[in-house]
Amino acid sequence: MLRPKEVCQRLGISYATLREYLKKGYIQPVVLQSEKWRFREEDVERLMGIVRKRKVVLYARVSSNTQKDDLVNQVKYLEENVKEHDRVITDVGSGLNVKRKGFIKLLRMILNNEVSKVVVAYPDRLVRFGFEIVEEVCKAHNCEIVVLNREDETPEQELIEDLISILVSFSGELCGVGSHKYDCAEWGVTSMRR
Repeated sequence: MLRPKEVCQRLGISYATLREYLKKGYIQPVVLQSEKWRFREEDVERLMGIVRKRKVVLYARVSSNTQKDDLVNQVKYLEENVKEHDRVITDVGSGLNVKRKGFIKLLRMILNNEVSKVVVAYPDRLVRFGFEIVEEVCKAHNCEIVVLNREDETPEQELIEDLISILVSFSGELCGVGSHKYDCAEWGVTSMRR
């Protein structure tokens, strides 16, 4: 987002000319909660004659390396349903871990206004919790999230999996930090899946 001063500098115009552009509808401001106006960089670039092609990105994720076949099938499913796409980003890791390499790359691309559409097979492939937050970030950057199949599991099954993921995550933290205090085997935790 650019401040009015930055818009005027980039376009080489005065504030009065910017007001005229607003009246004529050449550019639309985004009004923040503080009631300050900001302008999308892509709108300013459009006025400058710069048109960037934004990407359609397919995103697929599985929880562990043992599910590599599922990842291949997920990518194939996405590619079959979305013929025209620019990039495929994949991740192997828990949906609770928002520090996944591919997810961070995708998020940076969205924040840089490089993505017009993100396509996922199921909402939980992107993130296990906070899908609505990611949707809001995408909306703010004029990016659409398309979920091909919203009926992954029953709500009860999804809740059980989420609770198990949380327990595994927290038990991993507990056993990983200060393991001299706690014996993980004593807790019945033999493997930690993240």
